[in-house]
Amino acid sequence: MEQKEDSASRENEQLKAQMPQVSEEASYNNNQLEFSCSHICSFSNLEYSISDSAERSKSRVKLIGLIIFYSVVMVVEIVGGMKANSLAVLTDAAHMLTDIAGSSISLFAVWVAGWASTPRQSFGFGRLEVMGVLLSVQLIWLICGILIYEAVDRILHKNAKVNGKLMFLIALFGFLVNLLMIFWLGHDHTHHSHSHESHETCNSGEHDHEMEELDVMGVEDTIGLVSPSPLNVKILNINIQGAYLHVMTDIIQSVGVMISGLIVWVKPEWLVVDLLCTLVFSIAALATTLPMLKKVFCILMERAPDEIDIALLENGLKSIEGLHDVHDLHVWAITSGKFVLACHIVIGPGASQNEMLSKVRDYCERSFKIHHVTIQIDRQVH
Repeated sequence: MEQKEDSASRENEQLKAQMPQVSEEASYNNNQLEFSCSHICSFSNLEYSISDSAERSKSRVKLIGLIIFYSVVMVVEIVGGMKANSLAVLTDAAHMLTDIAGSSISLFAVWVAGWASTPRQSFGFGRLEVMGVLLSVQLIWLICGILIYEAVDRILHKNAKVNGKLMFLIALFGFLVNLLMIFWLGHDHTHHSHSHESHETCNSGEHDHEMEELDVMGVEDTIGLVSPSPLNVKILNINIQGAYLHVMTDIIQSVGVMISGLIVWVKPEWLVVDLLCTLVFSIAALATTLPMLKKVFCILMERAPDEIDIALLENGLKSIEGLHDVHDLHVWAITSGKFVLACHIVIGPGASQNEMLSKVRDYCERSFKIHHVTIQIDRQVH
C-alpha cells in the first residue's frame, strides 16, 4: 500500500511540474498570435505612434493652409470674373473649387486616418473618403456643364463683352498665389516622399516581384517587425504630393487665362479666345475626374485593386514551402491604399499552422502592402 501511495504521489508531483510548462507554452503561443494580429490587422488595431501623430499634424497644417489660399483666390476670381464678364476666369474659379474639394477630402482622409475602428465599423471609416470623392466629382461635372453651356451660347449669339485688362490682372493674382502655395508646401513632394517611397515603388516592378517569389521559400517569421505606421505615413505623403500636383496644374491654367486676357485686352474683338479657353479648361477638368470616378467605382464594387496582380499573388502564395493550394482568394480595397485579403490555404499534414500563417501574412505585407489578412487553413488529407 505504501508503495502505491508513493508512486501516486510521484505521478501527482510530475503532473504539477508539467502543468506550468504547458501553461507557459500556451501563453507564449497566445501572445505570439496576439502580437502578430495586432501588427497585421491595421484596421482593427491602429497604431498611434508619435511619428504618425506628428506627420498627420504636419500634413493637416499644410492642407488647411492650401484650403485658405484656394478660397481667397476663388472668391477673387468669382467676383472679378463676373465684373470682367469672363467665362475663362469663372472656369478657373470652378477649378479652384475642385481643388478646395480635393484638399478638403485629403484633409478629411488625414483626420480619418487617426480614427479607431468600432464594433459596428470594424474596417474603420476609410470609405467616407471614397464617398467624399464621389460627391466632389458630381459637383465638378455640374459646374463644368454650366460653364460649357454658357460658352457655347455666347459663341452662337456673340452678344458678350469681356474686360481683358481685368481678366489679365485676376489671372496674374491667381498665378502669384499659386507660386506662394508651392513655397507653402515646401519640399514634402520630393525629398520626404522619396525617402519613404522610393524603395516601395521599386517593389512594384517585375524584377522585385520575381525576387520575392525566389525568397518566399525561405521566408522567416518577421511578424514582429511589421508595422502599419509606414503605410499611414505613405498615405499622408501621397496626399501632400497630390496637392502639389494640383497647384502645378493651377499654375498652367492661370498662365493660359493670363494669355487669353492679354489677347482680349489688346484685341477686344477676339472674344472667342475667352470662350475657347473656357471650353478647353472645362473639358480638361472633366477629363481629370475620370480616373477618380473609375477608382471610386472599383472600390465601391469591391473590385480587385489595380495595384495588385492577383495571378502573381496567388502563384507567390503557392510557392511557399508547405502550402499546397490556395482557393477562394479575395482582395479588395477599403479605401485608396488600404487593401484587404481573405483566402483559404491547404497545407500539408505535418506543417505548422502558426508558421504558415506567419509566412503568408509576411509575404502579403512585404510584397503587396496588404495589411489586413484573413486566412482559413485547410489540412490536406492523404
